[in-house]
Amino acid sequence: MTNERDLLKRLEDIPDPAAHVTTRLAARPPAPVEAPAEPSLTRPARERRGLISVVAGLAWIALVSWHDGLRDDLGSPRVAIPLALGAALSGLGLLLALRPGARGLPAGVRALQALVAAAPVGFLVAAVATSGASDRPVPMDLHLHCLATALSMALLPFALAALLLRGSFLSAPAWRGAAIGALCGLGVVVALQAHCALDDLFHVTLAHGLPILAGALLGAAAGALRGRA
Repeated sequence: MTNERDLLKRLEDIPDPAAHVTTRLAARPPAPVEAPAEPSLTRPARERRGLISVVAGLAWIALVSWHDGLRDDLGSPRVAIPLALGAALSGLGLLLALRPGARGLPAGVRALQALVAAAPVGFLVAAVATSGASDRPVPMDLHLHCLATALSMALLPFALAALLLRGSFLSAPAWRGAAIGALCGLGVVVALQAHCALDDLFHVTLAHGLPILAGALLGAAAGALRGRA
């Protein structure tokens, strides 16, 4: 028994290998934790912001398209059907990206990636199916006119989406922002093609399709920087 007591007393003489860690932590107090500058949005508030941004963006696109005038052959099936499909993809895609599912969870990453891919692929398929090479090169001023019109249409929807949807994404903010930006860009393309009657494939792909790519890139950057809730 005496030997056991002596052994237990000698255990107290063994130095603590983590003593320096404790001393270092005591000398350096933890950084203060500050409350967030803005309170987190509730689910109804996120849905309300999303609805406001979509409605305002679509109203602006429709106003600019109406101001610039509609093409004469807008009612022909060759023009109306691709535009209707593009508008449906843009609207339903935004609904999927912004509204929570049955269990209150947002759309998954795979669904968002599918939306980001569907916007440009659907546009390119429709462009190839309905456009061809022009007999004469399209003048540069017409390319620039459509690019300027696309920019004027897209500026407000992109800005509204970045402003109203900041702090609204619970997960995958970059992919969610890219999906919303690409689908907003597709809505701009639909309005632009309802105005511009040029069917040259190079012109349609370059001057009309740019808002989709720009929207995806800008949306991804805005989502990564300010989108997470």
